[in-house]
Amino acid sequence: MSILISLALALPQLPEPTAQDLHPKGADLVVAIPDLQAALDAFGGTALARTMADEELQAAIGDVMGSGPVDPVELLVAQLRGMEGELPRILDLHKGVRSVSMSLDLGGSGGESVLGLVGLLDGDTPVPDFDLRVVVDFEDEASCEAWTAVMRDVFVGGRSRQVATRAMSLDGDGGAFGSPRLTVMEISGSVDAPTEYMAFGGTRALMAVGIEDLGKELARLSRAAPRAFSAEIEVGRERLGAAEGTTVMELYTPAYAGLSSLLELTDPAGPTWALLAGPAITMTELMLGAPGTAMLRGGHWNFGIGADGRYLTTGWIPGPPPISSLKMVGGTPLQPSSLTLAHPDALVTSVASFDPEQLFDLLVQASGDVSSEEMEEVMQGMETAYGFRIDRDLIEPLGGSISYSLPKLRSLLSAPNLMAVASLDDREAFVRGMDGLMEMMEAAGEADGQRTEYRGATVYTWSLSGLAGGQGGMQLGLPIDPSSFSRPTVTVMDDRVLISTLPSHAKREVRRVAKLAKAGQEAEVHAGLSATELSGGATMVSFADWAVFYGNLYTQLRALAPMIGDLAGGGADLPLPFKLDSLPDMDVLTRHFTASERRWVKVDDGFMDITVSSLGPEIPAILVGVGSLPMIFMPAAMDVEAWDDLDTEFLEVEGSIEEPPSPVGAESDTQSQLMSVEVAVKMYQLDHDGDLPPNLGALARSDEGKPAYLAGGIRDGWGRKLLYKLTDDGYVAWSMGANAVDEGGRGDDPHRIYKSPGK
Repeated sequence: MSILISLALALPQLPEPTAQDLHPKGADLVVAIPDLQAALDAFGGTALARTMADEELQAAIGDVMGSGPVDPVELLVAQLRGMEGELPRILDLHKGVRSVSMSLDLGGSGGESVLGLVGLLDGDTPVPDFDLRVVVDFEDEASCEAWTAVMRDVFVGGRSRQVATRAMSLDGDGGAFGSPRLTVMEISGSVDAPTEYMAFGGTRALMAVGIEDLGKELARLSRAAPRAFSAEIEVGRERLGAAEGTTVMELYTPAYAGLSSLLELTDPAGPTWALLAGPAITMTELMLGAPGTAMLRGGHWNFGIGADGRYLTTGWIPGPPPISSLKMVGGTPLQPSSLTLAHPDALVTSVASFDPEQLFDLLVQASGDVSSEEMEEVMQGMETAYGFRIDRDLIEPLGGSISYSLPKLRSLLSAPNLMAVASLDDREAFVRGMDGLMEMMEAAGEADGQRTEYRGATVYTWSLSGLAGGQGGMQLGLPIDPSSFSRPTVTVMDDRVLISTLPSHAKREVRRVAKLAKAGQEAEVHAGLSATELSGGATMVSFADWAVFYGNLYTQLRALAPMIGDLAGGGADLPLPFKLDSLPDMDVLTRHFTASERRWVKVDDGFMDITVSSLGPEIPAILVGVGSLPMIFMPAAMDVEAWDDLDTEFLEVEGSIEEPPSPVGAESDTQSQLMSVEVAVKMYQLDHDGDLPPNLGALARSDEGKPAYLAGGIRDGWGRKLLYKLTDDGYVAWSMGANAVDEGGRGDDPHRIYKSPGK
């Protein structure tokens, strides 16, 4: 079923709706890809596609791999097509497909159905009564037959049990199926749920789980038009208006099926979760953008691509937010003055309206079964002992706006300069509250805070170790003190409260604001937000240049690349399967990406989310892939065995690389292996009084229970064993090279000569 779900969620203009929809009304999730071919064509104009086609990037990839220019898309496709099994055939499943849609009905009402699905995932409850439909429409019958043939092989090939196949006839001419004769496959037991079916004929295919009356379902579908996907999407489409550009995907999810509502229903951490995780989820939503809001809140969404290749996302989220923490932000229109809360140099920033009363409601919620009378007693006790009340001195003084800003990362060795700012109406009361809170925390032994005055601002700072339990601190076994990396800081200024990761960040912001005040100027407005139109009822606006932010991080990592060899003890000879000094500049990777702009607009029955961005749904997948690279390359650097089993032929891309004729990267791989041998020899000498190993086999053997210095067959980039011989003052190791002719480490043979210290 994972293949079906992936296909349905892959990725659109629609004709007039008809009376009969493909998916029944009341589904808990509906996803429609109205025009798959148009969507695929539109992807060619996106920033990612233009980046992959950039000749300078392809040349840079070739330099890293030690070859000529490499098209990364061709490389990936060639690798996938070189794999055995059904995957190469599945790569062509998009051919001839006109549209794809999916619906999921959890068979319950509201949160009950969601909790039933949670039980299914956890394995703690019986399988709920759910219906899953995936409908695929094709350009012609031949495309349908080719597509279903692959899917049939996938189903049958992965099952040891029998798959029953039968014919079925529809009344009349088959309607939108295009054929009255259908083939029905009944696939039992793939999941612990009702029978699965795949029915196909003419130009339509249906895959279904949990459908009790298949005949009735097929009769209903035979009367549906190919592109009348669902009543739910039709309602959202009417509210969203005409879509711009090419629609990639339309999505409907009710609020109760959103992730935030699900978390509230499951309540994994008790009442405290509402106070601590709720605001964190709110901040995360602002940073993730429209996909994050769709995931958290549900609603009706249209994801499209404009003529300029940027993603155009519009969402309508009806009704109030599903959980109380989300009610804190974006409930009322913003005032223009609130834009000054955003840091003017931020690469990522957002400003939203804020309701302090909702924050107090979270506090009450976190108190569990405490009555209002008991809560009042607690507040009075705080005032008697420490001179403050949370409601009066820490919540009510806050203003009606909140912001976060993420400026350029200054160093990889310090905390990111993440700033959260709330407007402040009563500075005196808030300072009184912070003083009382710090005194109360210190009396309880839960913090080692510090209060200082800095240029008219009051700065409160805590260490991470103190927040984690006072004396003794965080027992994480870290090689550095966590407080040297981050010290949470709250800074109270005249008109705002600033939360930052380090006191140095806070003091820098205090100086910036003070400098403007001294010059008689008002606070600067972020350039990305200054042109934002607030008169249209905007309740949140944001700007995010993630390409530059991550590009800056990449640049710093690239600058550290020469140090990696020293940290690993191998100097410049660290055995990596790529060239560190040939990594491309940031501009090559980011030049086609632009900043994202987003705003929420309040409407009578909810709000609209409007986003323009060059970042789309493919970016998270790329980041996951990049994040997995260390798992691929570090074993290669430290353990040659990881490369012994690697079939380098998958790197060949026909027509994209003229030289060398051998596997791409074989020369550089061989040099990396030779470096690995040298590192292993040095380690061997440390354990054997400076003696050199008599042969490479000595490096691959374990000695007295110690791990081997090198594992595996110690092969070169062509899959052949490396050669080795001792010399008067060291050794020479070599490969026979591309021509497979042993020249004793001379001529074209890749080789490495090592002179032992002291000889």
